[in-house]
Amino acid sequence: MEEIAFRAYLLRTLGDGIGFWPAAVLSLLFGALHYFTKPYERWEDFACTGLLGLFMCLSVRRTGTLAFAIGWHFAFDWGAICLYSGRNAGEFAVGKLLNTQWTGPDWLTGGMLGPEASRLVFVVIAALFVVFALRYPGGTARRAPTGA
Repeated sequence: MEEIAFRAYLLRTLGDGIGFWPAAVLSLLFGALHYFTKPYERWEDFACTGLLGLFMCLSVRRTGTLAFAIGWHFAFDWGAICLYSGRNAGEFAVGKLLNTQWTGPDWLTGGMLGPEASRLVFVVIAALFVVFALRYPGGTARRAPTGA
C-alpha cells in the first residue's frame, strides 16, 4: 500500500510537473508518517524509512516499474518482522518464524522498534544505493508509450 501511495501515481504526476527528484523528496513524508503515527518512534526510524523511500524512488527511476519497489519492501518487512522476529512499533508479529533475542543498546538493536531503528541500518541503506546504482546504471528507464 505504501509503494502505491507514495511511488505510483503521486510520484509520476508530480515528477511530470516539477521533476522526478524534487517529487521523490515526498519520501521524507513517508518517513514522517512512520514517525508521527506509530508509537515509540525515534529519529532513526524517521530517517531510515525516509531514506528507504528515496531508495524505492531510485528503483522506480532506474527500472521504470514499481515491481522491484513493491517486492523489496514486502521482503524487507517480512524478513525483519516475521522471519527474524524484530519488533514493529513495539510489537512482535503474530506467528513469527524465529524467536530471536535482541540484546544490546537501542542504537545497535533498534530497541522496541526493531531493525528499522538500528543505526546499523544506515550502512545497509548506503550499500543498497551503491549496489542498485551499479546493477542498474544510467539515467531513466524507457517510459511506456502513451495514447492508443
